[in-house]
Amino acid sequence: MSLLSFGSLIKTFFKALIVYTFGGLGGWIGIVLVLLRITGIIHWQWWVVTLPLEYGVIYCLYMTIDGALYRMGKKEAGRYARFTQPFLQQENEFLKIRKIIEEGPAHIGETIDRLSEDPNQLEFNQALVEVALVSYDLLQLAFLGIKNRNPYETIKRWREAGLKLPEEGSPDF
Repeated sequence: MSLLSFGSLIKTFFKALIVYTFGGLGGWIGIVLVLLRITGIIHWQWWVVTLPLEYGVIYCLYMTIDGALYRMGKKEAGRYARFTQPFLQQENEFLKIRKIIEEGPAHIGETIDRLSEDPNQLEFNQALVEVALVSYDLLQLAFLGIKNRNPYETIKRWREAGLKLPEEGSPDF
């Protein structure tokens, strides 16, 4: 499984370590302390001087393991796991869409209607509509999904929610 190869974990670890060292306060404090020790300005022991960098190594190692556990499905995503694997969100959305599609047009229509009420779900809802239109017509989805409402009113409501839908008279309508 290439997602969890040893090489990819090492790359993830070193990428995180570089970001920690040069992109965060802890890393810069460690660099400054090492430079002060090298120039003789401070005479602390080396283990004390490098403590911020040692912490960074341990932290990045922990977070790399955390990300690997997430990718294996052993835990929920933390912020670091989402940062290191942005494509997983798209993959999870695809799996959700596939599950909705498998349940048939009535469930698809209900889901589109429910998600159209939440503006934060517009992108996911649009992807669901586009995948559903491969197998079903828009009118079918609106008619079977919302039984107590005129399908044309349902389609109008979906458009008002921001969905880009096929026009009346087109093959997908």
